[in-house]
Amino acid sequence: MNTYSGITECYDLLMRAGYYDHEGMARAADAVIGERTSVLELGVGTGLFAQNLTKTKPDCEVTGIDFTPEMLEIAQERVGDDAELIEADVTAMDLGRTFDAAISSGGVWVIIRDEDEFMLGTHLYDYEDEVQGLKNVTQHLEPDGLMLLSIQDMHRDFDKELDDGVVYSQRITRTDDPDDDHFMIQKQYSFTRGSEVIASEELDLGFYRRELMDRILGQGGFELDGVDDEGRFFVYGKEPVGEPV
Repeated sequence: MNTYSGITECYDLLMRAGYYDHEGMARAADAVIGERTSVLELGVGTGLFAQNLTKTKPDCEVTGIDFTPEMLEIAQERVGDDAELIEADVTAMDLGRTFDAAISSGGVWVIIRDEDEFMLGTHLYDYEDEVQGLKNVTQHLEPDGLMLLSIQDMHRDFDKELDDGVVYSQRITRTDDPDDDHFMIQKQYSFTRGSEVIASEELDLGFYRRELMDRILGQGGFELDGVDDEGRFFVYGKEPVGEPV
């Protein structure tokens, strides 16, 4: 699983520079979850979404999980006592409680928009892990619980100037046939200051085209409710007990 352990500080600098619109996503998530007050964030990263959600929805109890201790250290400093953070692997987590909603906002899973196509983007490496991870999420949700997966555009080559003279570059390499129903890419993160590379890491990301995406989510215990009004999240409900998936 991708850990981001080699670029954590620079990654946080990138996130703070607006790589994601955490404030807008928090408002959109609040509008979807309504009166639900306990949220499990799937891949809390350095805590920016959790921080914005607790500000937008002060009565919300946020629990965030992440696989990378270095990420959690930064996130804990950011959210303080406003959220509970736990080092956990989504494919094996057992948190001993249930939640009203689970949200992956650029976390473990995302919905990738590539022109007129939507597909599942993931940090996991194989089909069985996807299904097991989603089943674990299902088991951590109340019967009327929701799961929100953020929508983002397909990864592409990209450069951005950050603070402190740092320049971020990402380069994408297709490692599989992009026409396959399941394919991988390699994403290279590079942070430079002048001619010095101060941090870099290569990560593998997976993608499942729509038919396979829907099958995985169904086997994981979810059915699609729709897309939120702002077009920021795919919203899923739990499959009714007893129905085939």
